[in-house]
Amino acid sequence: MTEELKKEQESADNELETPTTAVPFTEIKEVASKNIGQMLQDLQAFETAIEKEDIPEIYRIYNGRLHKELKETSNQNHEIDELLARKIHDNFVAAFPFMMHIEKISPTVHYYKIGEYYHERPTIGIDASVPEIFVIPSIDEEWHKFQRDNREMLVAIEQQMDNLDAKAISAQSEIQKLQVEIDRIKRSENELMESKGFFNRGKIDEELEALIQERKKVEAKQKEWSRYSKNEQEVLLEKERLAQQYHMVRLKKAIVEKEFRQIDRYFGSIKEMNEQLAAFLTNYIGEESIVDE
Repeated sequence: MTEELKKEQESADNELETPTTAVPFTEIKEVASKNIGQMLQDLQAFETAIEKEDIPEIYRIYNGRLHKELKETSNQNHEIDELLARKIHDNFVAAFPFMMHIEKISPTVHYYKIGEYYHERPTIGIDASVPEIFVIPSIDEEWHKFQRDNREMLVAIEQQMDNLDAKAISAQSEIQKLQVEIDRIKRSENELMESKGFFNRGKIDEELEALIQERKKVEAKQKEWSRYSKNEQEVLLEKERLAQQYHMVRLKKAIVEKEFRQIDRYFGSIKEMNEQLAAFLTNYIGEESIVDE
């Protein structure tokens, strides 16, 4: 590189390092001051909303424009979480007095059940941080699986149990039929062996191998049927497993049916329940609180 080119390169490097194109310091101060001022305004508005327990405003600021560090500082020990959880709980049970608090999952997530009934378990969850009201996922899955008048799962298990009993009844007859087939194949094997000579050895061996493979398949079927004829441990365990599964499905179906009746009693239907919970939530975060302190 020539001396002249070196000087040009050095000049270019200096231009890159020198903040000749940087924003003026006064403008930086203005932006910084504006940002800090906005943060202070947000913090003051947030403090006012908390003092007044203005839930819609708390959610609007906390989940909206409040600075991340301010949010973390103000909720360091879950103070805001606990406040939001308590407020939505108070409003929720005031609107739906039959809803019973069952379990605290986290500072913001709580589970409820619908009224008093046997095999009580939580079905509805509230996440106060969003806020959100939802059917607990595992319960929602069961509600879809064990719908009213749906016996598909029970019928499927009944069919499996009936098949085991049917096989046990017909096993001996099937074993005898298969034994007749095995004896027939064996006779054919013996006939081929007796007719085997020097010149037809290759062809006889192929036919013999085909008969042997056919006999093995029939023997495998006979062995499978013998499991049911002898009532082997494996079959007994399968019967026990199906019986336990059937009982469990019936129990879950009965629990779900009871929960459906509770929903009908207090809401009218699942559809109406969803509508009422959605309306409550809209009112809660969009208007004044339902519960007055």
